[in-house]
Amino acid sequence: MTALPVGRIRMIMKSSPEVTSVSQDSLFLITKATELFVENIAKESYARRKVDGFVNYNDLAEAVAEEENFQFLEDVLPKKILARDFLKANSKAEKEEDS
Repeated sequence: MTALPVGRIRMIMKSSPEVTSVSQDSLFLITKATELFVENIAKESYARRKVDGFVNYNDLAEAVAEEENFQFLEDVLPKKILARDFLKANSKAEKEEDS
């Protein structure tokens, strides 16, 4: 009935100090919700793919940045930036602070 391993989901749920027991109903619902979430973010990322047939990190990061439902993941999946672009933006910000 579920594609994700229920035992693994139970272990993750029980790893929280606030959780003492996990009912079968809650385990099933969390597992299904997780499957739907993964399916949704995969579809959004697939729609943004740059390379045919493959979803890569940049596609995921773009979906997270552009879809309001996924913005809570921005710290986990930030858009990649080249070091030179970061240094340029950082030096520009420092100059603005100095003035």
